[in-house]
Amino acid sequence: MSKKRVLVVLLILAVFLSFGCANKGRTNLSVSNNETEINVSFPESGNSSWCPVGSQLQVKDPTTGKILSLTITGTEKFENKTLCKACVETGTEGNTSRFEYMWSEDKNTTVWTKYDKDGNISVRFIDLDGKKTIIDGAGRTLEFGNSGEVSSNPV
Repeated sequence: MSKKRVLVVLLILAVFLSFGCANKGRTNLSVSNNETEINVSFPESGNSSWCPVGSQLQVKDPTTGKILSLTITGTEKFENKTLCKACVETGTEGNTSRFEYMWSEDKNTTVWTKYDKDGNISVRFIDLDGKKTIIDGAGRTLEFGNSGEVSSNPV
């Protein structure tokens, strides 16, 4: 499977997970060929939660054979909103990076965070009701408003 196809499948699966649609009546989904394997599992709870805790998306890297797993871990409060949170770790032994992806049920808020090997925020992208903010590890911010204006806050 080409890298473009893998990315398209991952995007579709991420959308299903974020909409809470894929867990209705299904517990496992697998897509594979000679090069790539993608597995999605959902909890047996049977509820149609928009944040199906325990759901997991695994992608096997066709080059290295390593498996990348994204797992929905629960909900978290952010700016007075409840967001669904998914986590993934990647890298090699002793040099791993951790990523978190969070989204609101109404899809108007998303937060993507990359942590460094020591657990400190390396970069965070926030889309809160159309206002986009990028914060780096030193706390510098770059904000994009709804009308396209840009402002920054250097440290």
